[in-house]
Amino acid sequence: MKNVLSKFPVKKRRAVSQVMGSIVILGIVSSVGSVILFNGMNSISAFTYDLSFHEKSKNEIHREDIIFEHIRFIPNDDDIEIHLTNIGTVESTISNITILKIDTQEIIANWVDVTEPIPINTSKKIILDSSSIILTNGIVTQTWDDTYYVDGKYKISLTTVKGNFFTTVASPFNT
Repeated sequence: MKNVLSKFPVKKRRAVSQVMGSIVILGIVSSVGSVILFNGMNSISAFTYDLSFHEKSKNEIHREDIIFEHIRFIPNDDDIEIHLTNIGTVESTISNITILKIDTQEIIANWVDVTEPIPINTSKKIILDSSSIILTNGIVTQTWDDTYYVDGKYKISLTTVKGNFFTTVASPFNT
């Protein structure tokens, strides 16, 4: 019996097998797909972050900005005047003020409740008197022009009702 395939001689084929072709295509598709997937996830994350600024309560926190214009230590007294300006785009309300003597870590005013609203683009003077400020070097009550306090630097910090925190450093008779 003659070979049935003798009419069609067997040729040497040089091509990529189906398995190798499938693996190459799978590698290309998976690498391109992962790039598209991660870029899409980053875009969704950025979009969600941008949406958070449209919520009023979160938006107002970022728009609050207060500057200390002037700190006045009243001579021969233990009162202090703090001049603030609201340069933000929302009204701010000062909740608490803390004053700390930097070199000794002495707390001069500890979380004094103020509750002073400051409208947009306006200034406000806040006065802390002897009921809020404790200047005692030992037992005797002192004043700002005493030698213990006059050469010190003071960190003045305030907190707003929205939760923001503003701070500055001042010295008596030098600000």
